[in-house]
Amino acid sequence: FTVFKDGWHRTESPEQDALVEWQWTKKDATLAFKNPKRDSTFYLKFDARADLFNPPQQVTLKVAGQPVGSFAADAKDAVLKTFPITAAQFGDGDMTELLIEIDRTFTAPGDARELGIRIYQAFIEPK
Repeated sequence: FTVFKDGWHRTESPEQDALVEWQWTKKDATLAFKNPKRDSTFYLKFDARADLFNPPQQVTLKVAGQPVGSFAADAKDAVLKTFPITAAQFGDGDMTELLIEIDRTFTAPGDARELGIRIYQAFIEPK
């Protein structure tokens, strides 16, 4: 159970395949989920407009304000990245939040939205 909180644009799909969905982030995007209270893996399937940035956008993942992963958003096609997160990093609360911070955003021609990276899937799997 994952809640897309602040920093997300509405879900989109291509006209030819309604089974594929994504959401663009803004500069900062927050996910909230039930705290698994044990070591877990965060899965993030994304792509980016790598053609617009040199060097690529830098993405930092934070839980409870502490970095738990980072990467260069250099994938022009959808890729899956995994990040281990320990039970201690989640804290003691019943719910926890994961912040996706992107160092630079862009606006597409004819689209005034602030866009970060495009997320296809984001979820936590307890070990």
